[in-house]
Parts: sequence; structure tokens; C-alpha cells
Amino acid sequence: MKQSIAVLLFSLCLCCTLSVSANTATTSISPKLKAIESVYKADSQQALILAKELITEYPDNAEVITWLGRLYPIFSEFELGYEYANKALTLNISAYDKTYMYLTLADYYQYKQNTQQQFEYLEQAIEYAKKTEDPNLIVEMVSAYSNILADNNRIDQAMRFMSQSYELIDSVTSPDALSTMYNALCNIYLKTGHTDGAIEAMLKSIDYVIQSGNTQQLSVAYYNLADIYISTNDYEKAINAYKNSDKYSRESGDIIGIAYAYMGMGRGYLQAKNYKQALRVLLDAKQRFLSENIVESLIQIYGDLASAQLHLKLYDDAQASLSDLSALSSYKTEKSAYTYIQSMNTQASLFFALNKFEQAYQAQKNYTEQLKDYHQKQLDASTESAFEKLKNSIYAKDNQLLLLENQLKKVELDKHKKQTNFLLIVSLLSICTAVFVTFILSRNIKLQKQLDKLATTDYLTGLYNRRKIMAILSERFIQFKKSKDVLYVCMFDLDLFKKINDLYGHVMGDRVLKLIADCAIKHFGPEQPIGRYGGEEFLIILNSENYQAAYASLEQFRAAVEAIQVDGLFEPVTISLGLSEASVSDLYQTDIIQRADTSLYEAKKSGRNRLCGN
Repeated sequence: MKQSIAVLLFSLCLCCTLSVSANTATTSISPKLKAIESVYKADSQQALILAKELITEYPDNAEVITWLGRLYPIFSEFELGYEYANKALTLNISAYDKTYMYLTLADYYQYKQNTQQQFEYLEQAIEYAKKTEDPNLIVEMVSAYSNILADNNRIDQAMRFMSQSYELIDSVTSPDALSTMYNALCNIYLKTGHTDGAIEAMLKSIDYVIQSGNTQQLSVAYYNLADIYISTNDYEKAINAYKNSDKYSRESGDIIGIAYAYMGMGRGYLQAKNYKQALRVLLDAKQRFLSENIVESLIQIYGDLASAQLHLKLYDDAQASLSDLSALSSYKTEKSAYTYIQSMNTQASLFFALNKFEQAYQAQKNYTEQLKDYHQKQLDASTESAFEKLKNSIYAKDNQLLLLENQLKKVELDKHKKQTNFLLIVSLLSICTAVFVTFILSRNIKLQKQLDKLATTDYLTGLYNRRKIMAILSERFIQFKKSKDVLYVCMFDLDLFKKINDLYGHVMGDRVLKLIADCAIKHFGPEQPIGRYGGEEFLIILNSENYQAAYASLEQFRAAVEAIQVDGLFEPVTISLGLSEASVSDLYQTDIIQRADTSLYEAKKSGRNRLCGN
């Protein structure tokens, strides 16, 4: 009996000792975990250092393992992220942590280019996010999924998931979730050719990332914004965005991010013909990519370096860059093929500058043949029927985008109403407050009008932008379906516009577009809406009583454009037009646009500077 009591007392003492030890360990690790949480957005590199230190001391701690699973992928350490995420999922972690671990696994399979596995893990992340019932986390995961769907050209599914995000947006307070949502919306805009909408969405995403304080994510957001500006030839804004990407990459300790920002800046300076600055930042980026051995980026760097060095008459350096590029030819991919083709043109120009005319001729000949083959492959990969199918798909997306925009505007309007109501209540407190609120409201109304104009107007031509002209056409189409009256639509574009840009520069191209827009405004007046549909393509909604009147009016407009004289331009300015009439059998307004576009194609095919009707 005494022995039993002794054993029992010993067991109780041992349990107490173990309990005290466990409590002590938990107490000592808690401040360190809080330290990781407090710094990981503003300084992800420091958060990773703290987590690495903790894992040596607490190798089996679920929270430390989870943090490593989240932090490693930020610095492109996908293999380590994968390892710790899988380990975390075998431990007792919350649904919230499981959500991020499955997101890490999805990032790993994106890195491995295994799309099927990537989607499976993203779906798991969404499933666990929904278990938390946290609208912020749900919107963040659903929007991330929508973004990946858009990357893979699954636009219909991407839009459906974006709609789920909008349904929860009233409950969302997390800047991270909102930035992810707007980033996904930006991607959808880009995939459907709406660069204005993409820029607007990315700027909103950046606003929310700034609120969250996540410097590494801010660096990526500015880099993506810069790439969009590059595609619209707005090099000054692109360079400033790349500089911001560099700034926040430095703050977050992202060495690779700095290299990409410098590569982007170099591309921007090169396009803006600031060759000295381009050379400076490209050489910096080259050293960074060499140290990390990122071959795909080095290919782009060598091509851009050779071009900058050639313009600065650094012929030996240009030849060295071309040799370095040639040495990486075994790593050439479909994505980098165009860089190698352009390098032939640089080589030809280099030979010509060195008076090696025979070699210059041969290099130029090779460049021309390779460029011709490249464009032929592009054409073969997209036959006319496939091209028409793609355009029809994009037209259909316009309707869905308008619906999404209307949902978003409704949410923003509701929030604006709440703010206005609050201001009205405050105004009752005193006459002074009422005067102040009145001033603020009137200023907001004025600003809102200015914003509305900016949101609906093409900055270059002064015409409606694509979204506005499509919204007007949608209203006219609904009226047409009700009244069974007539509705005519014309699409026209500037003939050989690329030739004008190539020969005379983009400034002359912009000037010609503005002159044609002014001519259209003068001819059709305010009652017949005109919008810039994209690039050099325009859309007119006609108020003509019959087809003959519409045709005659458009012919007069075509002749008026042909009569335009542009100082310094020795090429004639002409347009091709396609006319279409609405039919009662049309299901969508895009059906009318498609027929007008087909007529425009016929006008181009039959010799340009003419009007074809359907």
C-alpha cells in the first residue's frame, strides 16, 4: 500500500513538472511568434529570419512550421514552402492556417507548371476559407482563384468567381482581400483587352496594399502596373512604377524583385530612347540575374543591352552582349524567341555601323526571313475562323464586365450613401458644421463629375471610351427591342495606321487620331454617339431614319476624312467603314457589332478607303 502511494505521489510530481515545463515553453515562444506576425507584412525578410531561428529551437511547433510554409514562397523558395506546408497539414492547425497552407501548395504547383494540381489545391484553400466563415479570407481566396483562372484564359469561370467576391464585399474590411480582388479584376480586364479598366483596377489594388503595409506585395503590384503602362506606350508612368517596385523590393529585402524592377526600368528607358539610363539600370539588373543564374531574364537583358549599347555607339560592348545572348541559345523558349529575332536586327545595324556591308546585308536578310517565319507561325496558330471566335468571345465578355462593374458601382454607391448620411447627421449639431459639410459635399459632387467624365472619356480623342459607348449601345439596343424601330451601328478604323506610327512616330499617330475624332464630332454632332473602341478603331451609333440615309451620311464622313490635310504627313489619311443594321433576331448588342466588324473587314480586304454595309 505504501509503495502504491509513493508511486502515485511520484507520478503527480512528474506530471506537474512536465506541465510547468510545457507552460514555460509556450510562454517563452509566444512573444517570438507575435514578433513574426507584427513584422511579416512590412519586412517579410525579417519575419523569415525570425521563423528560421525559432524552428531550430522549436522544430515541432505547428505555428512556426505554418509561418515557414507561408513565408518561403514569398522569396521564391517554393520547394521549402511545399515541404513545410505539407508538414503543417499533418499537425493540429486551424482552418485559417490550412487555407494558407493549401495556397502555398497551389503556388508550388504553379511554379512546377502543373495547372491541374494548382487548381485542386486552390479549391481546397477556398473550402477551408469558407469553414472559417471569415468574409475577408473567403474573398481573398476566391479572388486569387479567379486571378489564376484568368491567367489560364478561363474567363467565364473567372468572372463567376469574381461575382462571388462582389456578393461578400459589404462584409470585407481586410485591405489584403480587397487588393487581391482588384488585382484579379485587373487581370480579367487585360485578358479582354480593356487596358483602361485594368489600370484603374490595379491602382485601386495598390491603394489597398498600401493600407495593409505589405511592402513585398506592393513591389509586385507596382511592377504589374508598369507592365500595363508599357503596353500602352506610356513610358514615363511605366518607369515611375518600376521605380516604386524597386523601392518596395528594397524595403522588403527582395533581391530578385529589385532585379526585375531594374530590368523593367531598362525596358522603359529603352523604349523612351533614354539610352544612357537604360544602359545603367540594365547593367545593374544583369549582375543581379547573373548572381541568381536566372537564364530567362538574362536572355531579355542581353537583347536590351545590345540595343542600348548600339545606340550609344559602344560597338564592342554591343557585340559582347550579342555573343552572351548567343551562348544562351540552348535555353531559348517560345517566349524568348522574339528576343533572338530582334537581336539579328541589332547585329545587322552593328555591322552597318562598322562598314561591314556584306555581313550587314546577310544579317538583315536573316532577320527579315526569321521575322516573316515568326509572324507566319503566329498566323498559322490563329486562323481567321479562330480569330473570329476569339473576337466573339471578347464581345460576349463586354456584357459580363458591365454587369460586374454595375455590381461594384452599386456597392461603392451604398458606401457613399452611408458616408453622406453620417455627414448630414453631424451637420445638425451646429450651423458651422452644416456650412462645412455643405462645402465638402459640393466639392465631392464637383470631383465626382470630373471623375465620371474621366471614367467615360478617351483622354486622347475626347470621344467616349469603350466602356461608355458599349453602355450607350446597350441602352439603345433595349429600346430597339421594345420599339422595333431602326438601329444602325458603324465601325471604322484608320487605314495603315501602323505605317504612320512607324514612319512618323507616335506623336504624329496621336495627332491623326485626334483630327479624325474632331472630324467625326463635327459631322455627326452630339446626338449620334461616337466612341474609341480600341487603338485606331471607332464605333458610331447612328440616328438615321433608314439604311440609305445612314449609308449616305457615312460616305460623306469618309470623304471628309480623305480631305484632311496634316502638316508634315505625306501619306494620305483614309478610313475603312463597316455598317450594320440591328435585327429583331439579335440576342445581344454584340451581334450588331460583329456584323459591322465583318463589313469593316470586307472594306479592308477589298482595297481600304471604302464603306461596306451589312
